[in-house]
Amino acid sequence: MTTRIAPSDHSKKGMVSSASHYATEVGAKVLEMGGNAFDAAVAVSYCLGVTEPQASGMGGQSMAVVYLAEEKRFFALDGSSVAPYHFQPQDMPKAPWKLGLKASTLPSTPAFYGYLLDYYGTMDFKDLLSPSIKYAKEGFKVGSLLHSLIERSKDELQKDPQASRNFLKEGKPLPEGETLIQPELARCMEILGEKGWQDFYTGSISDEIIEDMKNRGGLLTKEDFCQIPVPIERAVLESRYRRHGIVTFPPPGAGRVLVQILNILENFDPEELDLDTPFGNLVTALAFQLTLRDRKRMPQNPDIYFQQIERRMTDKRYGKKVKENILNIIDRYQEVTTHLPPETSGETTHFSVADSEGNIIAVTQSIELVFGSKRSAENLGFFYNNYMSAYEYKDRTHPYYLLPGNKPWSSVAPTIITRRKRPVLVLGSPGSERISTALSQVLIRYIDGNQSLARAIEEPRFHTSDKKKMQMEKRRFTKEVKSTFEETGYDIRMRGSYSFFLGCIQAIELPQKKNNYEFCGVADPRRDGSAKGPR
Repeated sequence: MTTRIAPSDHSKKGMVSSASHYATEVGAKVLEMGGNAFDAAVAVSYCLGVTEPQASGMGGQSMAVVYLAEEKRFFALDGSSVAPYHFQPQDMPKAPWKLGLKASTLPSTPAFYGYLLDYYGTMDFKDLLSPSIKYAKEGFKVGSLLHSLIERSKDELQKDPQASRNFLKEGKPLPEGETLIQPELARCMEILGEKGWQDFYTGSISDEIIEDMKNRGGLLTKEDFCQIPVPIERAVLESRYRRHGIVTFPPPGAGRVLVQILNILENFDPEELDLDTPFGNLVTALAFQLTLRDRKRMPQNPDIYFQQIERRMTDKRYGKKVKENILNIIDRYQEVTTHLPPETSGETTHFSVADSEGNIIAVTQSIELVFGSKRSAENLGFFYNNYMSAYEYKDRTHPYYLLPGNKPWSSVAPTIITRRKRPVLVLGSPGSERISTALSQVLIRYIDGNQSLARAIEEPRFHTSDKKKMQMEKRRFTKEVKSTFEETGYDIRMRGSYSFFLGCIQAIELPQKKNNYEFCGVADPRRDGSAKGPR
């Protein structure tokens, strides 16, 4: 097995870490030009939509945790997409829509970054789009991961003329090293640059999308686009782990999951959580399992029943009770009864940005599954999301039941770690329900194991949300750890040695000393990303 080293960089003037080295370079250049973290975030996001098109883009949604240095203020920016307003519950399908234009909710990413730039940015939108337009027009080299994901989705991509033309060559996936050119996507961004981001909802671009929806059976109408999904600034979810503060994303995201996992594990000594030992791995696995069960049992939508906020998952006392439950399970090897959602594989992306003024943004954005609905917007180039699959379809009392204008259930957890109320680390990950479990393992290694950020991200990962299902990176765990999982009833499925399925952490360590004022950025080696600061 080849050992992978997490790409990293150091700089005194800020840092960008993303899952695409093209996007990272673009963001670092914006910081060099004098832009702030929010300007860089806009540029990075649009470049990811070009160079990592399977994971995010204008057709999806974006969520962030933000720190404004001048105001010393944290907030969560909720850029959820919304279900079509014309959809009626009596039209509910027997199975969730996952493919085709019916699977798409109203995209919110253009509105998210429009809001971010209008209120907190400093640069011109057209200038920030310029590098992404160039990559779409002139192309970039296809990497091994993108090639493998095109291969995996080729049967559906072939059904879309535009996707087939751009991502396939004579019916076969573009090979690694081939240049991917997306002229339609370049045209779409050029229009936005000239007319402004609002054109996506109330101009010529929206007209083209609405016509595409009519022609191919989509559900979005002009009325939907008139309801521009402007993001909402929400209060962050705050907690503590050991001596560190946790600032993460509230519902409809899944910061609650991360907080409960850490609340449980905080009741064990750091030595007991050594992830190189069978006991440390088993305790952590049970914390994952019980927490994800609780999230299913206690769903929370901040726009529905907001007067009845469920705080059990974030209660320290509840974490102590779960710890005792874990010890009883280990003593008896008893079965844990779970009623969890179906396994999901949301193919999200995450990036983190910090500037020299101390501003920070951690963004997780997605089109849900790999290549979203597997259909691209005709003559506009971006992939429609398939977030219509991220709702409850049976229980009408569920906060995320599929209703007109409702937001989908999300697993994002962009996070900032603090010491003495000062940010010291920013991180996040893609991976649906695996997001919080990936973040937890990195934080355990970083805080309890005193590992460097790069090593904590490089180390092996596992995930479990069901007693009978365990996902592990092959050839990276000891025989003793694997045997312990097998003896306690886990059905183990081995993933790749550095599996992108098990999260992709993009993180930045923030400077703490005036005489050593340096940012350290680290990109997860499980994808094709990098970290870079301005020179």
